[in-house]
Amino acid sequence: MADIPLSLLQNIILFLAIPFVFAYFFKKRNISPIVGYMLGGIVVGNFFSGLVTKETVSGFAYFGIILLMFTVGLEIQFDRMFSLRKYIMLAGFLQLVLSLVFIALISLFFGFTFTQALLIGIALSSSSTTIVAKIIQDNGEEGSFHGELAMGILMFQDLAFIPFMIIFNSLTTEHQTIGEMAGRVVLDMVFATFILAFAYYVGRRVAPYLFDKFARVSRELLNIFMIVAIFVIAYVSILLHISVFIAIFVAGIVVSQTSEHYHIFSQIRPFRDILAVIFFIFIGTNVNLGVLFPSLGSVLLFALLVMLAKALIIFLLFLSFRFHSKLSIYLSLFLFQIDEDAFILMSVAYANKIFTEQQYMFVVATVLISLLLTPSLIMNKEKVYKKLWAFVHRFLPFFHSFVTKRIDRDRSSIDALSIANHVILCGYGRIGSYIGRALLLAHIPFVAIDYNFQTVEKARQEGINIIYGDPTDIDMLDYAEAEHATAIVLALPDRFSQETIIMNAKQLNHNIIIMSRIHRNKDGKRMKNLGVHVVIQPEFEASLSIIKKIMLLKKVDHAEILRQIAYIKKEHEGI
Repeated sequence: MADIPLSLLQNIILFLAIPFVFAYFFKKRNISPIVGYMLGGIVVGNFFSGLVTKETVSGFAYFGIILLMFTVGLEIQFDRMFSLRKYIMLAGFLQLVLSLVFIALISLFFGFTFTQALLIGIALSSSSTTIVAKIIQDNGEEGSFHGELAMGILMFQDLAFIPFMIIFNSLTTEHQTIGEMAGRVVLDMVFATFILAFAYYVGRRVAPYLFDKFARVSRELLNIFMIVAIFVIAYVSILLHISVFIAIFVAGIVVSQTSEHYHIFSQIRPFRDILAVIFFIFIGTNVNLGVLFPSLGSVLLFALLVMLAKALIIFLLFLSFRFHSKLSIYLSLFLFQIDEDAFILMSVAYANKIFTEQQYMFVVATVLISLLLTPSLIMNKEKVYKKLWAFVHRFLPFFHSFVTKRIDRDRSSIDALSIANHVILCGYGRIGSYIGRALLLAHIPFVAIDYNFQTVEKARQEGINIIYGDPTDIDMLDYAEAEHATAIVLALPDRFSQETIIMNAKQLNHNIIIMSRIHRNKDGKRMKNLGVHVVIQPEFEASLSIIKKIMLLKKVDHAEILRQIAYIKKEHEGI
């Protein structure tokens, strides 16, 4: 066997090492490493172009995006979407349409043709599932209402990739009349509907039978069957002149409805992660700074307008659903950025020669800027909310007054003046509602505060004393008679919100007992320093409960169980 060429090894080392350094730098600063991969690719493509041959890794990059599309489809959960369908489907659809229209109008203002503006509007209307989902999971907010809603809308947007990709493949030239384009789009949408209906049917009836049959024979056989199926689907889609990305994405949706999809995802994910990294680096190597630099100012302005348009649309849309301004701004921060799928869509349009190289770089740079800003804005969403709302109060006082009095406040449900020696629950989600139910059964008086209007309405129908508003607002705590309360429970997942509530509660009642939930150990130390009396970490408490049940199952002495749990608690607290 011949030795591996030295030039090939040099290509691979440079291609991966430089983006690795960038990704490490960004990850240490809580910024998605995806941004580092793309910036590293830009450096490789512009400063080491003579040493790195892009053709060497283009095949790996292409297969990486195929696996990426498959796993995105694999994570689609129809049941989860249906549970919040009123908001996910209606709000998701309206957000896509309105974003598409306004981004297209902005694109026309920047000199793009009608066809180009339409395609840019489509490509930039969706949000980043990869980055946002990772941040939500890292923050432990996947169980919160805004986390579930954001994830549901992101999954809905992922489904929209099918008609979007069909449209991009259909428009192979700019020289089409508006009537021809409209007719083609309508036909493509009908075709996309049939594809989704077929995927749903196959996923429910055929796929579970096949996968269960192979899984019963051998796990290894199931893995090989899945890889072969992916290649076969790609091969057949090319023969039928259907986009490979669409076919693979639909295949992922089909497999997501089988009981084996968790196993398949765990097997494919490592390869997907590695090859997807190569794809993002490859995207960066295609960014020509020499072409992009002369229009850098216009790129920054265009990116700013697009992000503001998407954020404003999402904010106003959820306000119209009677969501609290805080929750609406949170969702805007989760969904304002542009999806990585825009790279795929724009690459198709560029290959069809609808965009020039400079125009293609213009849009790709916009996507990159939005992804770069996303992690820091989401991680500081409470601070951003406070600053934005202060800005609105100063420059748009009429709008601020309308939202505050008509949407954010509703004090007609209870007479707070008659409450004393009670418990205040800040947040009435999963944890808060369980606590509230227990207090109700024990006849312990309490008042809950939550900024989710739907949660508040449902709780009121059950006879719960609950106030609609932001628990971080000192006026809301004052109205809930924090001055005469015995204890306050912080059931909100956001640490910044918890800190604000602690300061306000202590200001109103220095002797109030404060109990707080946390997500990470370091947050517990911070809460203790602020004066929190009881700190609860749900994940840790769940593990203790499981440990106790296992020991009881193994007939361990009760006293020994208590001793072991006490030891684990001390170890957890660093004692």
